[in-house]
Amino acid sequence: MLKFFFIKFSAFFSGCLLCFVMHTEFNLPAVIAASVVGLFGSFIPFPKSLNIHPNAAIYAGSFAGMCSSSLISSYWELGFISLLGACLYVLTLNLFSGFGGKLGSIAFVSVAVFALAKGVFV
Repeated sequence: MLKFFFIKFSAFFSGCLLCFVMHTEFNLPAVIAASVVGLFGSFIPFPKSLNIHPNAAIYAGSFAGMCSSSLISSYWELGFISLLGACLYVLTLNLFSGFGGKLGSIAFVSVAVFALAKGVFV
C-alpha cells in the first residue's frame, strides 16, 4: 500500500508541477497547460497491475497545478498540495466510481485545504 501511495504522490506531483511551470514560467494559459499535461500523461505506460491510476493521478495533479502563482510561492507548497491530493485520491479510491468530476474534486479540495491552512497559519 505504501508503494501504491508513493506512485500516486509522484504522479500527482509531476502533473501538478508540470502544469504550474507551464503556465507560470512559459505563460501558457492554465487550461492549455493542464490539457497538454493530461494528454501526454495519458500516453505514459504503467504496469497493468496499477491499472490507470497513475495516469489519472497525473491528470488530477494537472488540475491542481492550475492554481494561481499568487497562492503558491515555492515548490514545497506544490509538494504539500500533491501530498493532500494523493491522500485524497487513495482515500476515495472506491468512492464515486462511475461518477464524473472525481479528479477535479480531488484537485479542488487539496488546493482549497492548502489555501485555508495557509490563510490560518500565515
